[in-house]
Amino acid sequence: MLKVYLKANKFNGIEAIKELLPQAGILIQERESEAEGILFAETPPESSLPNLNLLSFSYPMRFLDLLGHIENLPYTQVILFSHFSLDLRDKILKNLNTNESQRVTEKEVQLLNFFYQNKGLEISKDTLLHEIWAYHPDSETHTLETHIYRLRQKLEEDPNVPKVLLNGKDGYYIQ
Repeated sequence: MLKVYLKANKFNGIEAIKELLPQAGILIQERESEAEGILFAETPPESSLPNLNLLSFSYPMRFLDLLGHIENLPYTQVILFSHFSLDLRDKILKNLNTNESQRVTEKEVQLLNFFYQNKGLEISKDTLLHEIWAYHPDSETHTLETHIYRLRQKLEEDPNVPKVLLNGKDGYYIQ
C-alpha cells in the first residue's frame, strides 16, 4: 500500500482527494517523513525531497487519471510474512508452502499490510479500528473481530489454534 503526503495550496478539491485516496488503498500520511511519495497540487520544487517520489497534478483532474499517475509510482506490490505472500494491488494471498492462492478483500489487504508494517508488534484493537476503519475508539462494533476471524480462515491451518495471526494481551500481531 502506497503512503503519500498531500501538499496543496489553495486547492479546492483537497477534501475530495483526502476522502477518495484511502478508498483506493492509498494511505495519506500526516507527516512527509512517513510518506513514500508526495502528491503536489502545485508544481513541486526542484529536488526538494530527493528520497521521495514526487507527483504533480493540476486541478481539475479526473480522479481515475490521478490514480493512473499514482499507480505508476514505484512501490512494493508484494509483501512477505510467515509463509505467505500478499499482492497488494491484485489482492491475492498465496500460501508459499502449498502454492495455493486466494482472493482477499480490500480491508483484509489493509489489515495484513498494517500488521506487516508493524511486524512483531502487538497492535491494539482501538488502533486497528482507527487506522483501518477510522472508527472512534469508543465505538461499539464487532467489525475487527469478524475480519480477524475471516483472515484466520485464510491464513491458519487450524483457525482455532492460530500460528500466524496471533492474539496479544490487548490486540493482535503477525509472526
